[in-house]
Amino acid sequence: MIFSFSRLNLYDQCPYRFFQKYVLGKEEPMTQPLALGKAVHKAIDNKIKGIPHDQAVTNGFVEADFYHEIHYDDISDLVGRAPITVGMGETETYFKLPLSSHENAPMLQGYIDVVQPKGSIVDWKTNRIPYDVRESYQVPLYTWAISQIKNIKAVRGSYYFLRFRRESNYLFTEKEMEEARLWALNVANEINEKLDLYHFYPDKYKDIFPAKPSRFCKHCPFAANCYRKFQ
Repeated sequence: MIFSFSRLNLYDQCPYRFFQKYVLGKEEPMTQPLALGKAVHKAIDNKIKGIPHDQAVTNGFVEADFYHEIHYDDISDLVGRAPITVGMGETETYFKLPLSSHENAPMLQGYIDVVQPKGSIVDWKTNRIPYDVRESYQVPLYTWAISQIKNIKAVRGSYYFLRFRRESNYLFTEKEMEEARLWALNVANEINEKLDLYHFYPDKYKDIFPAKPSRFCKHCPFAANCYRKFQ
């Protein structure tokens, strides 16, 4: 399995939800926040590449399959709040890197919204509540990836919260990026061990991938099924 921050983070939040989504392959339904985020990211990417605002927003709407709970004006308003200029950086930068020097090391992949010429990165957020860029390992992991690709020792990473026109940024050092890498490596190794166990003992899936009740349950499409199995 190739890992991303979202996969690792989902396992960290709840192994059972990870099992349902990534082991059994059950699709999670599209939600309004996901559809809006998808549309806005596409539109901002287009505008940075020089596409006019209206066409960029339309392309974003198409990217979200015209999801019924979002509207053109909602996308347009959030995109208009982004402090962007044409050609400000490389958009949707893809990376795929081993998490250690070991021959069979887990691989981490991801897409970074914007990588600016000097190596700093920006991740656009449509969240309704802003938070500090250091509250999760997403940006520290992405800065680690850029440090490996560009051979630089410190990388500035930012969340930009579009609803509030507010940025949370931090200069991540080698120490902090290494902490994020080790977190990802440890979680990936644990998942791989659990997958090996599941291969031999599929009937023990509830013990191998236990439910982890938390505030995230209210957004989980498997919550009712989980309650019946783990009550």
